[in-house]
Amino acid sequence: MAEPSRHDTAFEARPAARALVTIEGLPRDRVTALVAGEVTEGTLTPLRRSLTTALESSAGGLDLDLSDVGFCDVAGLHMLLELRALAAARHRSLSVTAVSPPVLRLFRATGCAARLIGADPAAARSLFVTAELRRELARTGASWASGPGGPGDCLHICIDGETATVTWPAAVGDGGAQKALYEAVASALHRAGLRSVRYRTASTRRTPQAESVRAALFGPRALRRSRRV
Repeated sequence: MAEPSRHDTAFEARPAARALVTIEGLPRDRVTALVAGEVTEGTLTPLRRSLTTALESSAGGLDLDLSDVGFCDVAGLHMLLELRALAAARHRSLSVTAVSPPVLRLFRATGCAARLIGADPAAARSLFVTAELRRELARTGASWASGPGGPGDCLHICIDGETATVTWPAAVGDGGAQKALYEAVASALHRAGLRSVRYRTASTRRTPQAESVRAALFGPRALRRSRRV
């Protein structure tokens, strides 16, 4: 059974729950979603939409990192059980791989811990990646995540071997915030063992603006490194 993670103090003033990051490729046939905020009846619609999209895009199923969910009510629990049923209907699975103490208490009080919490050793690397991202996003304040949630509003990372392709939401804040986020995500991914980090926006694979920001952030040496496989 997954152990509760330490509550990140940088997320004390929590917004409505949303999927901050989705990771494809760890393990290869599954998608991992990092969720942060408070899961309540009034916040379910965008979160459900994002998680359903992530589930449908996977071949094997969806792993949820709920370490930074500060509160989850019964409506949120029902949503998770509905997603689990949807996954089963699609011949996939849904597994909660990490939980915050409040979520774990809810799972145990309702007898749902065994149904929702998984202990798949294959998820270990994705949990390491999400842990690094949580730390960096908490440090920067995850400023791009203040808008309304939606399937295209979260950061998406596709991992293939030692290469990570990072798809940014259409809007990630002003220049200073964007630079901080680029630096934070690159740092987290490199610490997690990814040698190559490539970027694109949600609307197009590669833009001059993305290339210029990338060059300004990382310089010629990092650009050469990012092309390495």
